[in-house]
Amino acid sequence: MSEHASDEPVIPLPTAQEKEVSFLARSGAVVTLRLIDTGRFELKLDTRGDYTAELRNDGETFEVIPAPGVHALGGKGLTATELYEGF
Repeated sequence: MSEHASDEPVIPLPTAQEKEVSFLARSGAVVTLRLIDTGRFELKLDTRGDYTAELRNDGETFEVIPAPGVHALGGKGLTATELYEGF
């Protein structure tokens, strides 16, 4: 683990009680996450109405899977910093 792990931004994840949360990414975009299932979330951006992806979290890293027809990069093994800076 990186010695800078404590510098990682915290990505707020929805829970059974709070099914939708948003955070401000580095670009200024508002990223909205909606709970789908345990460890699975729908991800939307306020700056791109056509962007929808599934975000998966295994407790350590993230995976972004763009919806069919959405032309955007996804990825596996992403850190919270990579998510924050990528959006």
